[in-house]
Amino acid sequence: MTRRKNQIPQFVVLSRQDAEQYEPREKEICISIADPDVDPADVSSDFAAVLRLNFTDVLEAEDASDVLFSEDHVRAILEFIDAWPDARRIVVHCHAGISRSPGVALGLCDVRGWATAELERSHPGWNRLVRAALAANSPADRKLFRAV
Repeated sequence: MTRRKNQIPQFVVLSRQDAEQYEPREKEICISIADPDVDPADVSSDFAAVLRLNFTDVLEAEDASDVLFSEDHVRAILEFIDAWPDARRIVVHCHAGISRSPGVALGLCDVRGWATAELERSHPGWNRLVRAALAANSPADRKLFRAV
């Protein structure tokens, strides 16, 4: 199932603390990002669906406990978004709402051809690895992360 071209969801990028306070008002989905060794965020049960991901906020592994953003994360995000084509908002949060979550939001915009200027302006510290990995799945580059 794919999202209709004329229906572009609104992105809401939040910190974990703000996400735990957030209450969806319409059909909204949530991508909840946490460090590998952290309990999941307590987000509202009123979300239509929640995708929970665990990866470290780094660009390259610095020690053995780091979990890099991977092809599996990319596939999970794209499948999740495709499963909810009528979602009005996509709430994306990580610990601080500064790096991983805007990286995911911007990467999704890149993949879908949605505008990025406002997100780039409001969240300049986005994680480059996360955005690039997702953006590599734009129609022109889809082969890079295709399942083998």
